[in-house]
Amino acid sequence: MIVMKKNKFYISTPIYYANAKPHIGHAYTTVAADVLTRFYKLQDKGVFFLTGMDEHGFKIQQAAEKAGKNPQIFVDEIAEEFKKLWKDLNIKYSGFIRTTDKKHKAVAQKVLQTLYNKDAIYKGEYEGLYCVGCEQFKSENELVDGKCPDHNTIPGKMKEECYLLKMIDKQFELIEKIKSDKFKIVPEKYKNEVLAFLESQKLKDISISRKNVKWGISLPFDSEHTTYVWVDAFLNYLTGLDWDGNINNIPEQWPVDVQLIGKDILRVHATIWPIILMYLGIELPKMIFTHGHILSGGKKMSKTLGNIINPNEMIEKFGVDG
Repeated sequence: MIVMKKNKFYISTPIYYANAKPHIGHAYTTVAADVLTRFYKLQDKGVFFLTGMDEHGFKIQQAAEKAGKNPQIFVDEIAEEFKKLWKDLNIKYSGFIRTTDKKHKAVAQKVLQTLYNKDAIYKGEYEGLYCVGCEQFKSENELVDGKCPDHNTIPGKMKEECYLLKMIDKQFELIEKIKSDKFKIVPEKYKNEVLAFLESQKLKDISISRKNVKWGISLPFDSEHTTYVWVDAFLNYLTGLDWDGNINNIPEQWPVDVQLIGKDILRVHATIWPIILMYLGIELPKMIFTHGHILSGGKKMSKTLGNIINPNEMIEKFGVDG
């Protein structure tokens, strides 16, 4: 059980995708969260700092196959690499959540069933351009010269049977929450970016399942489908507080006071995530704090591009405080 002071403060990082070892971008976000944690502890806040691992999806299934390993063994090893780095950087987190945890998987299925019962999810077909690196469908206007700007790859055309989350029903409510700062996005330029996106078009319903991906959480109402990695991952912010999936029993530490994320995952955190919470009747995070990317050769560092900086090498060269 998680016990906190009455004067609580909840900070989260994204959970990191377990397809490769940690890089400097992961360290950047997590060090920032650790600094915030120390700052608020000095103000006698009961801080809970959550980080962890996102361990399902097609990209991990592929990475494990390439390494000749069982997916669970593969993600276990990657998780230990992250834990070791946080220890080497003197990062003191309160909770480390993994989406392969049995309790997380059970809660994810419970939430999916709740959404299905509320008619927020329905069976259909989705067609679009899919970037494996992002585990995300992309629109034409998100591409640069036909390529994903983050992974420099051409998304493949995909059409498949899936379950979809209704987005339009909550779009205007979401816009008002962002405008009023009830769901605060900072810095201001990122708030404006999200609002420009939301106000320029009707949101399309989004796919929340894959039929041909085995490494994932199966839908409780259709075992042929596994849940789309983002839906599974978002719930970590609640399961990391030992939430049991009961929408009438939300942990007292909720909502998140500050969610730290990189700008590449802003749109999904500012649309899909709050819309899921609105369907569930759960209060939205107080603030999403978005940061930019560390660039290498003018491009975002990524495991896919192979232009990452190893933080362990930086620690050896400059020390932890370097």
